[in-house]
Amino acid sequence: MPLCPCSSHDKVWRSDILEPACRVAKSNGGKPGVDGVRFEQIESGGWAEWSPSLQQDLPSKSCRARPRRRVMIPKPGGGQRPLGIPAIPERVAQSAVKLVIEPVLEADLDPEAYRCWPKRSAPGAVPRVHQLLLQGCTDVAAADLSKYFDTIRQAELPRCVARRISDRQVLNIINRWLKTPAEERDENGKRRMRGGKRSRCGAPQGGVISPLLANPYMNRFLNYCRQKGKGGAFRAIIVNCAGDFVILSRGCAAEALEFTARTMERTGLTLKREKTKLVKAAQERFDFLGSLLSG
Repeated sequence: MPLCPCSSHDKVWRSDILEPACRVAKSNGGKPGVDGVRFEQIESGGWAEWSPSLQQDLPSKSCRARPRRRVMIPKPGGGQRPLGIPAIPERVAQSAVKLVIEPVLEADLDPEAYRCWPKRSAPGAVPRVHQLLLQGCTDVAAADLSKYFDTIRQAELPRCVARRISDRQVLNIINRWLKTPAEERDENGKRRMRGGKRSRCGAPQGGVISPLLANPYMNRFLNYCRQKGKGGAFRAIIVNCAGDFVILSRGCAAEALEFTARTMERTGLTLKREKTKLVKAAQERFDFLGSLLSG
């Protein structure tokens, strides 16, 4: 049953939420959005002058979010990853929504899920894997999802959030952000838009809300495994960090990986085959979140 002790929407736009959200958004740094406005410019005019317009405009259904500024950044393993940089009003609003709904969503988080959560951050996943290896779960499937954020189905993501958040206005705002187009410019400065209302997939990376929203989407797979008793059937535990996860088993990693691949495909997700492999961790090492591990 959805959990929302009081109106999340009313909380988000209160000054005592927006002010810390503004500090959080500023502390994250980053380049300006499509409007070119920086935090220093807003501060020069004063928070008291700027915040009332944010409180009035952003909750409105008629107010459209500004396009995200699309930039490409290099990936550690080669290639490039697209980032969509929101304008400052959307950045602050996303931080405010995150402050309000994050504790509620965390209550539904699988015990073995890690990613940008206050009590279960990504660095905690590596020690947990090491602990399970020492306990004898050395038959391992080290897996990675292909373009995880880009392949999340937008129609299904709000439903995942709605399992814990019942406030329709907050859910509408989240859906609006998912449908916000990204603006990019070619070498000649010509403007081109990507995504928007016609987009069907993707939780755009670059905003603070995307990692938070990606967790409930993956969490339904973990819940499904738990409900079907697959952990016991495969003598396995899945440690998950967004699109990266590892299956640690006592002899059934191959079967668990095959089940995972089939189940993921039904939600539009696919394994990145070149980065997914079976490992006998008692004899060899494997990479998880940049750390080499073995049993």
